[in-house]
Amino acid sequence: MKRATSLSVIVAAVIASQTATAAGPDEIRQLTPQVPLSYELPDDLVANPKLEEADFKIYTAGAHYFKRAITSTKPQTTTSEKFIPLPGAATKIAVPAGKNVLVNLAFTAESRCNELNSVAQDWCEVRIMVDGMEASPAASSFPPDTYAFDSTDSGSETTASWESHAMDRHMCIMNSQGDTTKVVPIEVDWKVTNFDGGVAPNFWLDDWSLTVELAQGCREQDGKFDQ
Repeated sequence: MKRATSLSVIVAAVIASQTATAAGPDEIRQLTPQVPLSYELPDDLVANPKLEEADFKIYTAGAHYFKRAITSTKPQTTTSEKFIPLPGAATKIAVPAGKNVLVNLAFTAESRCNELNSVAQDWCEVRIMVDGMEASPAASSFPPDTYAFDSTDSGSETTASWESHAMDRHMCIMNSQGDTTKVVPIEVDWKVTNFDGGVAPNFWLDDWSLTVELAQGCREQDGKFDQ
């Protein structure tokens, strides 16, 4: 019995010793490295925020330092109901390491958008993509108010309804890489709508011009109509 009693005393002493030396919650917090409550977003996320439709956008930059123009006098047509590249209307630009630029784009063309034997309110769309995203105003990214470059005028347009149309687009591009030039693709896409499900409209483009200009630095601001 004495031996059992002695063993019990030893076990109790060990447990008491461990309890006495164990760190409490306050000590654990003091000894454990704490994760800061504030943090900074990576540059790429700052430059490309989650897509949201602002009432309007303001783009501000410095002087232009680069300009490129691509033109064509070859007529082309499409009846595609999904965006496809306009042949020839594409290029690439280079953004220096650690720099951000404002990309200004202008597209003009002689166009025709006709749909015979239909009174559907269809139209023909154009968008300009920069680095895989639609440049602003990104009308096609916020349906149903997409950008009608031309219209069938409810079927009243004919194969002789040639018109001149134009559009401007803009986008800030940031290159957060400290030692690598960023190559940015640019392309013009086109398509038609077909609400009655019949023969799709015929979208015809000729004598088009794509102009790309780069300005030093870029600041993008979202605005609200009530301000």
